[in-house]
Amino acid sequence: MRPIAFAPALLALSALAACTASTPYPNNTPIVGARVSANPYRPGTPEFCRQYARQTAANAYENRVDRGEDGFGVRALTRQSAERSGDRAYRRCLTGRR
Repeated sequence: MRPIAFAPALLALSALAACTASTPYPNNTPIVGARVSANPYRPGTPEFCRQYARQTAANAYENRVDRGEDGFGVRALTRQSAERSGDRAYRRCLTGRR
């Protein structure tokens, strides 16, 4: 095969790799500080648990929200529910039960 045939595939793969390099959530999650990346803190530390909680809350929000259909009130309730999920994740993390 010619090298030029792989160019579109390589371009697409490099774009995907750049997407997950510590970027904000793609749909503008309202969870402040949540990022699509590995947790940079040492496991077991309060900083690690706070980041784990933010990521858990943002994931919960992203999984539940439907921006095409949900209105402001539904998104606000979804956010509150996601933040509660993050709070539970923080408490679990501090006790070592992630």
